[in-house]
Amino acid sequence: MYPLIIGLLLFAGALGQNQPAQQVPAQQTEKQQAATEPPTKVGNETCLTCHDIAADFSHNPHAKQECEACHGPGSAHVDSGGEDKSVSFKAHPPKWANQQCLACHGDNPDVSHFFKAAHGRNGLSCISCHEIHPPDVRFGLLKTKEVTLCIGCHQTARADFLKPYHHPVLEDAMKCSNCHSPHEENLRPMMRRAAGSAQACVSCHSDKRGPFVFEHVPVRVNNCESCHQPHGATNQRLLRRNEVHQLCLECHSLTSNVLTAQPPAFHDIRSPRFRECTVCHRQIHGSNADRAFLK
Repeated sequence: MYPLIIGLLLFAGALGQNQPAQQVPAQQTEKQQAATEPPTKVGNETCLTCHDIAADFSHNPHAKQECEACHGPGSAHVDSGGEDKSVSFKAHPPKWANQQCLACHGDNPDVSHFFKAAHGRNGLSCISCHEIHPPDVRFGLLKTKEVTLCIGCHQTARADFLKPYHHPVLEDAMKCSNCHSPHEENLRPMMRRAAGSAQACVSCHSDKRGPFVFEHVPVRVNNCESCHQPHGATNQRLLRRNEVHQLCLECHSLTSNVLTAQPPAFHDIRSPRFRECTVCHRQIHGSNADRAFLK
């Protein structure tokens, strides 16, 4: 029995060795070899054969660059007749697109920390806001007007700008980037720093810059937003409370763990005359003459 089984196995092995090897088509072999080789550059002339953007791109600051300086080598895209999308920014995750842009723009201190900024950490890429091949001249190559672009995501800011008192952003008298730096990350997210102060507000409100002999602690230690709503509010001073005394009493009251001066006994808050604190404490942001900010 066993000799018969062994004989059959040896016969099958010999029969398999005598069969000719299966032929692989030459065209298929070339495709497999091309897939394993890294793509190479093909030059701008090849790109412009299909992508007719020369006229629109002539006014662009990127016009002096080769297409493949940003998109990468395009031979795989060309050989596949456009089916290979490896040169398209939209075919890659945001991090890849950002790395392509930062390869040149990374030397700019306003942009170099984009990966740490709120926009970079939350999965946005450069092409989320910028259009690299716009058909017309645009500031910053933005996809649309700056404020329209920002409030498209920041809906709460849009609602604040519609309040009765607001910074004139929707009226085009200001831009979001006057106060915010969308590519940076500071201790206060995306806020620009004015010279000599951590607050962007003093760039315009220079009389509040200081330093003062007698500092108001929230202004120096925290920030303007401790008392103000910078985008908009329902009161003229953009305060977080519509009545001044309500805002002041958040700190100046018998509250535990709040080390601030308490109002004297004759300040009867029930009387209207004591509800407008800044009528007397006029230099509330800081004073060089009076500890109580009376002048």
